[in-house]
Amino acid sequence: MSTQSQCNTEVSEPCRSCMRQGACLGAVVQEAASSTCVTVVTLQRGQSLHRVGDPANAIYVVQSGALKSRRNSVQGEEEIVAFRLPGDTLGLDDFGQMQRGTEAVALCPTRVCRMPLDVLQSEVHLSSAVAERLFNDLGQEFERLHERLQNERRSAQSRIASFLLAQLQRRRRLFGAQIDRFTLPMTRVDLGRFLGLATETVSRMFTRLQLDGVIACDGNSVQVLDTEALQQQAGEQSSAAAPVARARPTLARAA
Repeated sequence: MSTQSQCNTEVSEPCRSCMRQGACLGAVVQEAASSTCVTVVTLQRGQSLHRVGDPANAIYVVQSGALKSRRNSVQGEEEIVAFRLPGDTLGLDDFGQMQRGTEAVALCPTRVCRMPLDVLQSEVHLSSAVAERLFNDLGQEFERLHERLQNERRSAQSRIASFLLAQLQRRRRLFGAQIDRFTLPMTRVDLGRFLGLATETVSRMFTRLQLDGVIACDGNSVQVLDTEALQQQAGEQSSAAAPVARARPTLARAA
């Protein structure tokens, strides 16, 4: 059975309940194609949107919720290559490929808009708005890749601070500059695997940021108390810090 057939798919009015109100690739394609080519897929926590080896025949935009893009290393350990949050586009990393190279797993109840790849390929030649939006999303994908490469040269504290700062800035773009609190949909284990840190290191860095008065945590809820201090710690380079502990395989799920 295909992954897609296990998901709940809706056809009508994909933008109606979306907070972005048409400001995404899916909405631009839907308008340009003048048809119901964009559908909404609903996933529950732990459900896969697609798996490694599935046909790469669609692009997705996250409407609500969150997913992780994962694969197994040659040693059989889980590698998390991206977290996909509302407004993010999935599938651009498989452009030009016949099959998926990663698995996308919902971290919580999630809704995504699905665009058939053949429709997108057709509309990008016919609509300048679709082409512009696609190039913008590709640029953001390259920025994420650059950020991941930069992490290799950062200290553990800087990696955590940079990640939290990015989450804060994302929420402020969506909801306004007054936002200082957000909920992380991923576990400490998943965050460590994404940032290349041991789970214990992730927990220790969160504790340090709390003791320094930079953030306050209640479970996965994070409140930024000092944005300027968080920015300063995000800019710290690993050359001035102690060696970073690398992630180790673990079966324990962090809160």
